[in-house]
Amino acid sequence: AVSRRTAPGGSATDSLDEEVNSNVFNLAVEVAESSDDKIPTLLLKLKEILQGPPLGSKELQKLKKDIYYYDLIQYCILVLRQDYYNIPGRWSTAVELAEIVSTACVDLDPKEDAEEFYNKVLPSAADNLMLLARRLQARFLKAVEDDSKQDFLRYFDNVTNSLCWLLSGHIQLIQHVFQSDSLLKLLLTDDVETGAIMASV
Repeated sequence: AVSRRTAPGGSATDSLDEEVNSNVFNLAVEVAESSDDKIPTLLLKLKEILQGPPLGSKELQKLKKDIYYYDLIQYCILVLRQDYYNIPGRWSTAVELAEIVSTACVDLDPKEDAEEFYNKVLPSAADNLMLLARRLQARFLKAVEDDSKQDFLRYFDNVTNSLCWLLSGHIQLIQHVFQSDSLLKLLLTDDVETGAIMASV
């Protein structure tokens, strides 16, 4: 079974005061009932769900809150740490999930759960995006075939863009990222191409 987290002192319906998006609820049920290896590809459905309401609309803000309160953003952040070698879509799936994380978190302000969101969820999102970027950077450096190298370079670029988008929406995260060992390791590379991408971040 899947349940929505409640605001302190309130019911699940009090926390968001409107009926939850049915697509979000159905996806939350699917994720809760699925094996770990199937969860990343299921979470890709969030991309289409998030494209429904107009940008900047109250509907989109409400949708993002629904996604958050059903822990789907947290699932996306968690699965960024996985090895995607045996996941359908492999590393392209991870890159899409990185984009979903940044898109879902920007313009999200869950006031009923602010401490958890700002102190734990957002820093974890930034950390796991940087971890994913490091893995992609390492695979780019190890890749032999030109096509494979270009794929990993594009993936690396996309994930750093997702990190930048997350930081642009939550500027208080910048200090956390600047103090991270992961950022330092990304910057301390002898590779010209990934180094140039990091220099532009």
